[in-house]
Amino acid sequence: MNSQITSSNSQSWRLDSSVVGRLREVVRRLRRYVFIEGVAWIVVTLVALALIQFAIDYWTRGLQWSMRAALLGLTLACGAWVAALRVWRPLRLKIGLADAAKLVERRFPELSSVLVSAVRFDQDEVGLPISNSPSLIASVVDRARIATASIDFLVVVNPSRARRSAAVLMGVVAMATCATIVSPEMVGMWFSRNVLLHNIEWPKRTRLVVELTDGELIGARGDDLVVQALAEGIQPREVGIRYETLSGQTGRESMVSIGNIGSYRYRHTFQRPKESFRFQLFGGDDRTKWYEARLIDRPRVVQSSMEIVPPAYSGLNPVTFGEDRRSAQVLPGTTVTFRALMNKPVSKVSFVSNEEEVGEISQEGDYYVANVTLMKSATYQFLLVDEVGFENRRPVQFALRVMKDDAPLVRLRLPGVGDMVTPQAILPMELEFSDTYGLATANLLYQEGEESEKPIPFDGFELRATHLETSLSWPVSTVELEAGDRVSLMARASDFDDVSGPNLAESTQVVIRVVSKDEFLAEISRREQEYRMDFERLVDNQERLRGELLTAMRKHREKPDLEWLGSTLTPLERRQRSIISSINVIRQQFERVLAELRVNQLDTDEERERLQIRIIDPLTEIARRDLADAADTIRQWSRDGTAETASAVDQKQYEALARMRAVLSVMIQWEGYHELVTMLRDIVRLQSELSTETKDALEKEVGDIFED
Repeated sequence: MNSQITSSNSQSWRLDSSVVGRLREVVRRLRRYVFIEGVAWIVVTLVALALIQFAIDYWTRGLQWSMRAALLGLTLACGAWVAALRVWRPLRLKIGLADAAKLVERRFPELSSVLVSAVRFDQDEVGLPISNSPSLIASVVDRARIATASIDFLVVVNPSRARRSAAVLMGVVAMATCATIVSPEMVGMWFSRNVLLHNIEWPKRTRLVVELTDGELIGARGDDLVVQALAEGIQPREVGIRYETLSGQTGRESMVSIGNIGSYRYRHTFQRPKESFRFQLFGGDDRTKWYEARLIDRPRVVQSSMEIVPPAYSGLNPVTFGEDRRSAQVLPGTTVTFRALMNKPVSKVSFVSNEEEVGEISQEGDYYVANVTLMKSATYQFLLVDEVGFENRRPVQFALRVMKDDAPLVRLRLPGVGDMVTPQAILPMELEFSDTYGLATANLLYQEGEESEKPIPFDGFELRATHLETSLSWPVSTVELEAGDRVSLMARASDFDDVSGPNLAESTQVVIRVVSKDEFLAEISRREQEYRMDFERLVDNQERLRGELLTAMRKHREKPDLEWLGSTLTPLERRQRSIISSINVIRQQFERVLAELRVNQLDTDEERERLQIRIIDPLTEIARRDLADAADTIRQWSRDGTAETASAVDQKQYEALARMRAVLSVMIQWEGYHELVTMLRDIVRLQSELSTETKDALEKEVGDIFED
């Protein structure tokens, strides 16, 4: 009975269906607006990301498939995230009638929570139904119905955001539709590349074609490397190149235009790169893929040697030069074997000199071998070409200088022999022969007039000797020469050179005139007279020098001036030393006279005493001691200017002059004696000639008588 009463009462509590319906319409419209706004967010996000993806792909003109797939995945992920955030999560929220009532009361505060209370009573959300006052609930519900009768609940839902979202959505859809209509190829290209992930290229106004062989650029390490490209289509304002080395260094440079109208070429030179790298060109609306630039070493000789085999006649042993030496001096006919080890396999090897191939190339293991026989100086080198076509830019050079095998060295000296000798002369000879690689012949020869050469024997010569010094005495009488004859003396030698020789050498030819004893002595007398006159002039010079020294002493005593004295005595000292040199020359001339007398067997005891003891030895003492001391004393006086030194100067001058006059008197005394002897010889000669003429006249008269 009580449950029936409660049920009948509850029916009177229920909120009017029109109020409930209007609240539910608020909930539906709210959800519809949220959905529209969320869809707009999703579409805008996807379109924005698609535009970004399009810009990246179009700008780079070469995104790889993996990059495009990654961007597509990122776009879809962002779209899903926006959908979850803006649609899925809002629509999952439970919005009840009480929530809608709150929105209405927030918009219409004059309801004073009547509508919310009525909805909660209607939904049995306020306590237990059995404990609630039916009259109170009915009063609240009735008041809510009456209070909301004239209120439009839908005004609480603002449609402006939904309208803006719808406008944005339609605008985005319209833009996409217009883009598809205006440029279907571009949109289709984007869709194919970035949605369907097809590998097709963007259409380009400019196309950069890198000039490569087999898709890569190969260069020599340490050389300049040139990248060249051809621009097809519209010429770009600038073509650049990006590069990245193996070590991670990156850079960007502008390429140089080397083209003309209709054909645009660009070039960039990498200055001596040291490691491989990759590069990419960009210009206009084109961007090439990354290309590899591989650097390899040029072929070169890393180890070499020269084996030098001299010609057999030289007697030299073969010698091998290693890596530390690539030049040598060799004889003509030398055989040289060159061996070279390369740093890498090569496709072609040639051995050249002056850009011409010489010798034959063979291979011994890893070494290349070339043989040449040298007759002239040359520079050789191995020219290498590897499998890529690179050559060795700076080939190793082998410089070989061919040194001519000089002729033997031959010297002939006749010490003490002048240009005339007597038939009784004994000629001293000094011989010297030398050759670097050995003597084949060594001869001493003489020749009388136009007759053939004849040998003069000597001892000590051996085949292949490299040096020989010997001396001998050769009597002129052995060849029966007479006064008026001429004889030529020479030494001659040859070597074993069988390549460009043999080489012959001769000494300076010595021509000697044979004269009589009287003619020889007359020449000696003439020369001694000439030497005496020279010495007499030196004595006069020495006397004048002493006179000037005495004048200087007098002036210095009257007016002492050390500076003046020094300037005055310096040239006098030089004159004194010049006289010493001249005396030495005269002494040497007399020594030659004595030597020639000795060679011609005319050096009697008297002559040796006169020349050696009375002339040569005193002249030696005068030059080395007397005049040298006199010059030193003059120098000392120019420095101290004392009277004691001045007295010593005059004393030295006096003693030197006394010795010089003594030697001069010996020369003059002999000259007078020699004139007397010459006169007697002339008388004897005239008597002999008169006797011969008388005898000839008598013989002629006797002959005439018998003829008559």
